Amino acid sequence: MTSWSPASSRSSPVHAASLVDPATHAPALMQLIDIKLDKHVLDYLVDAVAETLVAAPPTPPYLQKFTTFASTVISRAEVSVATLLVSLVYISRARPHLSIALEEWALERVFLGALIIASKYTNDSTLKNVHWALCTGVFGKRDIGRIEREFLDVLDWELGVDEADLLAHHEGLIAASERSSALASRLVMKTTATPVKPTYLAPPRVRTHSRKHSAGAIVPELEPSSPQSSLASMSPRTPFSHAASPAHPPPFAPFEAGRRPDGR
Repeated sequence: MTSWSPASSRSSPVHAASLVDPATHAPALMQLIDIKLDKHVLDYLVDAVAETLVAAPPTPPYLQKFTTFASTVISRAEVSVATLLVSLVYISRARPHLSIALEEWALERVFLGALIIASKYTNDSTLKNVHWALCTGVFGKRDIGRIEREFLDVLDWELGVDEADLLAHHEGLIAASERSSALASRLVMKTTATPVKPTYLAPPRVRTHSRKHSAGAIVPELEPSSPQSSLASMSPRTPFSHAASPAHPPPFAPFEAGRRPDGR
């Protein structure tokens, strides 16, 4: 586990995710800021969202579908690590007050509610709801607005985040990040190993092609793909056209916020 230092992370005295000198932050927090948003970190986020379904755990097919959805939104919206950390805090904060039965789009709504609010709270310039809708590919602008309002009600507008809130996820996220590093190291060792020349019990046979077949075996040239085919690589600064959104949005049911100890 490597420790963070200002010289090793950024040349600027001010961290990109904070207006405070990074030397005043806990080193463990700087470790979190420097992790990469890879598959293992995404799995940690998916598990955190799935824990909000108290009625019944999501089925494996639904969990896989949601994982793809979350990965697509994070990529299209260019979500930063800092925004993702704050969204994890909001998910943990909302969990005791959520009562969601297992239903279609439940995980997506919890994920979007936390992520959109975290993005707007931590960034001076952020995507508008219409852009978030385009990033999802399934929800409309009104759906996004409703998800945001209902999640704010669940949080009771308690949006402040401190170091203790973020460090609650330190152990899990660092473990996920280290699994990714270990996997990458194994892949590098495997690809850089000296290849072993195969030995044959008998000389390999060389297949020959007759002339009568070679004349008709003409492979057509590949045409370049359309720019619209690479949706996941598109930036939110150039959002998809409205025609990409479905004509009929998915069924939508409101959150049921649990009753708070103070009676609200």
